[in-house]
Amino acid sequence: MGTQEKPTLRSLEPFAYGFLACESDEICLRIASGMRYAADFIPIYLDDEVCFPNASWGNAFGVTYTYGGGIQVDVDRLNRKASEHPEFSDELNGIRDAMLEYSTGRLISLTRTSLDHELMANNTGWGGGWGGHSNPDYGMLLELGTTGLRARIRIHSDEHPESADWYESLHLALDAFDVVARRASLLCLLRSRHVGGELSNLYQRMSQAFERVPKKPADDFLEGLCCFYLAYTFDGNDSPGRFDQYMFETWRDCDLDEGREYLERIWIGFHKMRSWNLCLGGTDENWADMSNTLTYVILDIARKYRFNTPNITLRCHRDMPDSLREKVWLTLCSGIGMPALYNDEVVCPALEALRIPPEDAHDYCMNGCNQIDIQGKSHMGLEDGEISVAKCLEYALFDGVCLHTGKQLAARTGDARNFSTFEELMDAYKQQLDWAVDWVVRLANESQRIYGEYAPNPWRSNLIQGCVEKGRDYKRGGPWYNHGQILTEGLADAVDSLAAIRHFVYETGELTMGELLDALRDDFRDREELRLKLRNYEGKFGNDIEEVDALAKEIIDHHYHDMLMHRTWRDSENGLYGGGLSTFNRTAKYGSTLGATASGRHAGDPNLADSIGAVPGFDRNGPTSAVKSALAYDHTLAKSGFVFQMKFAKTIFASPEGKSSFFALWDAFFKGGGQQLTVNVLDGEALREAQLHPELHRDLIVRVGGYSAYFVDLPKDLQDNIISRTMF
Repeated sequence: MGTQEKPTLRSLEPFAYGFLACESDEICLRIASGMRYAADFIPIYLDDEVCFPNASWGNAFGVTYTYGGGIQVDVDRLNRKASEHPEFSDELNGIRDAMLEYSTGRLISLTRTSLDHELMANNTGWGGGWGGHSNPDYGMLLELGTTGLRARIRIHSDEHPESADWYESLHLALDAFDVVARRASLLCLLRSRHVGGELSNLYQRMSQAFERVPKKPADDFLEGLCCFYLAYTFDGNDSPGRFDQYMFETWRDCDLDEGREYLERIWIGFHKMRSWNLCLGGTDENWADMSNTLTYVILDIARKYRFNTPNITLRCHRDMPDSLREKVWLTLCSGIGMPALYNDEVVCPALEALRIPPEDAHDYCMNGCNQIDIQGKSHMGLEDGEISVAKCLEYALFDGVCLHTGKQLAARTGDARNFSTFEELMDAYKQQLDWAVDWVVRLANESQRIYGEYAPNPWRSNLIQGCVEKGRDYKRGGPWYNHGQILTEGLADAVDSLAAIRHFVYETGELTMGELLDALRDDFRDREELRLKLRNYEGKFGNDIEEVDALAKEIIDHHYHDMLMHRTWRDSENGLYGGGLSTFNRTAKYGSTLGATASGRHAGDPNLADSIGAVPGFDRNGPTSAVKSALAYDHTLAKSGFVFQMKFAKTIFASPEGKSSFFALWDAFFKGGGQQLTVNVLDGEALREAQLHPELHRDLIVRVGGYSAYFVDLPKDLQDNIISRTMF
């Protein structure tokens, strides 16, 4: 594990040792001290398939610090260590008790009420809880090296003498990284002596590379990749972001065969560690295309390996080269569900509406599954929370009572039996949506406060622009942009239910509100004929029905405008909350605690809408109608990923006719104002076969909201959800 054969208390728990040994009252210095002590003992992994050293906290320590979890205390691991090392049992127990006081998760949990826990348990939504993704400025690290980063600190620390301790913590974090790099150099050299041939030569070259980087700027592609990959893994692997942009300077002069070999090794490493989002292409502020040869090579590698990670997104625009469109189609034909396509001509204006200038708006990328961030300049694409708009409709119908628990959990908005018009119901529904936003924002801001006050991040503060310049931590509003993002669940389900209520209760009078509410409360027991009438009602979202689509637009307009009225704790003056919709693997979970709905859905049915499109199986008029419905929303209102997911039969999609039809659909959607398009190229029969014989289909990949996954690894209810999505 470390450099000493006999364990010491420092080698057993280096972060906690360094944290507690620091005599400063400043939490930033104590965390940085922990990082510096841990640098001597953090595991550095060498895998001959990957070769590039991977520095990771791993499972070695009971107390760790990462970007997503802050200070984490694993009580069980510390207790085991105390048993395994009785000579240090008292000290380890003392570390456990002392560090629990600083546990980020514990501190956040103390801010939550019993009602908060109940609302999260029944999947009304959630807020905060983890630190979130970001996209560090790896290009700045490659260009300046840690020596250049130290020079930046010295320049700006003179401007902010009140932040002297914080700037010192940044130096300590860089010290830690330099130590890890020196250890990586030695490990590569030692490994080169135990392998033969070209592998030995590669390890020797990597060892030499680490004698220059990260202290000095990267001179070639190998040095650039060594520096990037070590930094990428240093405090928990996150999202590479605009990899083809910041790596291009060192890539352009390398031998193509050699460079591709390195990239393939990095790609295997990305997959083995479950990397997040890698973004390709895009435009600059003058709308010039930014794709390059590296963009194309990465797509080729993705198609070759057919991994489900990292998530790949590709930024599109009207002048996108035809050759790149062709490459995208070929990659999608492989069935990996990637790249996800983003429309610069929607995303950039959406970001500019947040007062992000064009030169930065055009430097956006995705992190995590599909949250939107600015490369190296923001801390905003982190999933601050999520709201089930379908559950909010349940609350509007039952005056804040949850059908799943029978408890009064949400706001009281009146007895729906007394609503004489559909507009009164919509007013109650909007009140429930507003209540939910207030609730999630409170949770999110409390979480942000805990991270800012008790878990600052001196390492990322070095690599996110604005922090050093302002003298403020990455977690305390240091980045130039500190907006928030709250996701939406069950949109089409809510729309379908509202459309049915409007038709059967308020327009035709076939049902009274009382009859409908009784049926929903009883989950349609002894009312199967009514359930089927509601389920088969043709007014379903996703079929280009104007009055139904207008309901979807009304909900999003109200909900997302309301979010923009709220401020983040990170930046209480300029940080706004924006909305997004990407259901990920939580779709089935949200359905499991949702009562029966007026769309004819049974209580607990996991088959909720998987994106901004229709409820699976209800878009019955073909892809053109599905696209037109999805364009009913104003996609510039979405400040996070606004996912539109479509599934195509492989035999059709991979044909010349299928390709031309897909290109036409792609163009129509993006020209019409669509933000994002995700494509699954599948064989429905293969999915059903994979459910029956998973051992024969381990490599079958599907798109799940914002990421791709191996189908056989998904729970059955989510598999069923995916199978039921309409295939065009």
